[in-house]
Amino acid sequence: MLEAVLIALSLSVIQWWSSPWSYAIAGILLLLCLPGVLVMRGAAPFVTTPKKTVRAMIALAAIRPGEIVMDLGCGDGRLVFAAAKKGAIATGFEMSVPAYLIAKIRSFFHPQCSIRFGNLWHQQYSHADVLFCYFLKDTMQDFKTHIWSTLKPGCRVVSHAFTMNDVQPQQRTESAVMYVKP
Repeated sequence: MLEAVLIALSLSVIQWWSSPWSYAIAGILLLLCLPGVLVMRGAAPFVTTPKKTVRAMIALAAIRPGEIVMDLGCGDGRLVFAAAKKGAIATGFEMSVPAYLIAKIRSFFHPQCSIRFGNLWHQQYSHADVLFCYFLKDTMQDFKTHIWSTLKPGCRVVSHAFTMNDVQPQQRTESAVMYVKP
């Protein structure tokens, strides 16, 4: 983030850059650096889920038409769109501006989906049938502490790569783990 400010300030000393341009560029650079700052605060970086893993996670979740599916940190929306193709009412939450914009633009081609900008910790999941997540280990433990207890019985949580301590997975694949809320 400091680099973005320094770049913008260095541009302001070049004569043909007027002051408003320097501030606009600094703002854009700060927005682009925000995902890196969030990683340092414990959120996962924006990493696209490979198509093979998306297919495996969708199969593991065994989504039925009409189910409510949510992707916590949806990135570019791949899982949201794949769930909607199975007939789900699919919503993705994203707090990284670049990833959110990519998913939001892609959602115009998937009207049955909803992409929302916001902090996943401030959402309501008690009505969800399936939750997808791709969290780092510590964030997965935060999920267990703050969200797991609020889920309805039978809710399926499919995690790409990371597991919850002290919760027995229902099924596993090479790249994903599924938990079912008792």
